[in-house]
Amino acid sequence: MVSRGTPKLRKEELYKLFIDALGNRVERHTAFNSPPLLVDLKHPYAQRLRVYLYNCTNPPGGRTLDEYKIQIILPGQSRGVRGSLDFSDQRMPLLAAYAVVGDDNHDGVFILWDSCLHNDFAYSANMQVKSEAIMKALGEKVAESRRSTGEILLTARPQHLYEAIRQRVNIMLENAKEVKL
Repeated sequence: MVSRGTPKLRKEELYKLFIDALGNRVERHTAFNSPPLLVDLKHPYAQRLRVYLYNCTNPPGGRTLDEYKIQIILPGQSRGVRGSLDFSDQRMPLLAAYAVVGDDNHDGVFILWDSCLHNDFAYSANMQVKSEAIMKALGEKVAESRRSTGEILLTARPQHLYEAIRQRVNIMLENAKEVKL
């Protein structure tokens, strides 16, 4: 059960959980101490990712009981400066979070937003996710939830992170095709 006041993990812990979840599908990745995390996946899905990974928490006060959030602050971003995700070097930015759902930090759910829809934001911008979306991942490999904006949010347990990433990238590419038409 997801609990109020979910713990915040250190960035290094988040990155390790992410890489461990992908297992032998990772060809290479950058060090865990310098965000964002660059990850190259192995063939047959040789995707190059730039991972913006955050803690997803439900701190007491200020939020409804069923709402969790991340706060986006990009490396080097200052107060008052708008941020945007880096799409350079043929890397797909992945806007993701991890929510602890049990007593063990390894018992959690990854949340994946559509990076293309969140490419211009204020310093320390909030991104929300309903607890229902997190809980759906406990019963499905990759759970889809539609936000009021129409965005499709994906949630998955660590053992299904690879499938969730593939699905996220495919949705983003499909949406990009539709925009160009």
